[in-house]
Amino acid sequence: MPCVVVGCALPASGFAAEFTTSAAVAPGVTYTDNVCLSNDNKRDAWVGTVTPSGSIKGQGNKASFNVNGSVQFNTLTDSQLKDNDCAGGSLGNRSQFSPNITAKGSAILIDDWLKLNASGRANQNEVTPFVGGGGDSFDTNGNTNTYYRYSLSPVLSRRLKDFATYNLRYNYNEVINTADSVSNSSSDSWSTNLESGSSSRVSWDLFGDYRKVSYDNSDLFYEEDGTAVPREDSELKSAGLNLGYRIDRRWQVTGTYGWEWNDFQTYNDEDTDGKTWDLGVNWTPTPRTKVSVGMGDRFFGKTPRFSISHRHKRNVFSASYRKSITFGRDILTEGNDFNQSVRNFSSQNSQSPIIDERFTLGYTYTGRRASINFIGSHSDQTQEDNGEKSTYDDIALTFSPLISRTYTMSATVSWRQDEPRSIFGQNSTQLANNSEAWTTSLTVGRELNERMNISLNYRYTDQQSDNQFSEYQENRIMATLNIRL
Repeated sequence: MPCVVVGCALPASGFAAEFTTSAAVAPGVTYTDNVCLSNDNKRDAWVGTVTPSGSIKGQGNKASFNVNGSVQFNTLTDSQLKDNDCAGGSLGNRSQFSPNITAKGSAILIDDWLKLNASGRANQNEVTPFVGGGGDSFDTNGNTNTYYRYSLSPVLSRRLKDFATYNLRYNYNEVINTADSVSNSSSDSWSTNLESGSSSRVSWDLFGDYRKVSYDNSDLFYEEDGTAVPREDSELKSAGLNLGYRIDRRWQVTGTYGWEWNDFQTYNDEDTDGKTWDLGVNWTPTPRTKVSVGMGDRFFGKTPRFSISHRHKRNVFSASYRKSITFGRDILTEGNDFNQSVRNFSSQNSQSPIIDERFTLGYTYTGRRASINFIGSHSDQTQEDNGEKSTYDDIALTFSPLISRTYTMSATVSWRQDEPRSIFGQNSTQLANNSEAWTTSLTVGRELNERMNISLNYRYTDQQSDNQFSEYQENRIMATLNIRL
């Protein structure tokens, strides 16, 4: 799906150029001592897998694209799960494959005027974050959803001599889900702005934004008196002015003032319109270090923010805090900021707009003898249609020492906690399940020749929950042969 969308969207005339391709295949076998991911129904199983992977990159004078990823196929059938009394065996839409594909491309349609951008992604997320097992590509408990997301975005841009630049962007994206309980959705958005040139100390940007989010199968919205009505589409609209003054090379003061007109359903009929403002400071002490701090206000309250990034020869550090309005479809399908091998940020598959208050932290060290990768996030999310609040925490640390040219090793420890805190202002521990999971993983690899290597992975998962049906412990061993074609 992603490569088809990107390939069809870009004109063939721009690809009288150079292509780079790669391909590989990885057959493997997995042993698990708890195929059902159950606390009281532990059954062991052997599962065969094969994972073809590859990439293709094209670069032309006016167009380029890049597609890469893999698809894992497994031998675990519905009949095997039913024989073991696993929940996943009762679901008719369960898949025996797991895609992990990304694609992006761009093409200049009219020089100095019109450009077309396209992107796509195929991956998996959770149907609900409070059950667990949603990150399992075998989908043994039916909590895994495979999604396909694509985006098309033509951009009109025109420089008005040295005075300003005018931009007009349209974006259409669609999310298609395989789980019956998750509705497909689409988003139409327009944005336009007139911004000053970069040569002056004073910068300005006059902007306007519009977005509409629609769902194929709209659920029912319950008004404050309990009346059930069909859910309407959500619309977000805003306009305003950004200003900036650069004091010197290191310091810049910024400010934003505007207004927003939003139209979506809320449980208590709260006002979703109003003025918006932000004041901030940007500090760039070195070309490798950037700091941004600000304070603002929107219809849902104060919006403090900060971001820090630092790059050195062997270190990359980043941290950020923000409070914004978004949708569960975007949180679950846009990926995280630091490491795509770690699960995407968690959220409910809600059709309501979500106020997301999030802190993220990432650190990477690449040394001569070892490498370290750390990712952490804390998110407080509030659904606007019913006031339901949930908290999601993720931490993952990976350590990879350099053993020799022939052998590799990598160890990962991760922790996650998903907690529904309240609904309609009341404690909701009896309405949904808190869950907490620890996962440890150790991988050892050996290079056989220039085209083949073998790896052995051991993984242990311990998930605890308020609901005993969501608790489980699993030991899993995976042996894989990687072959570069």
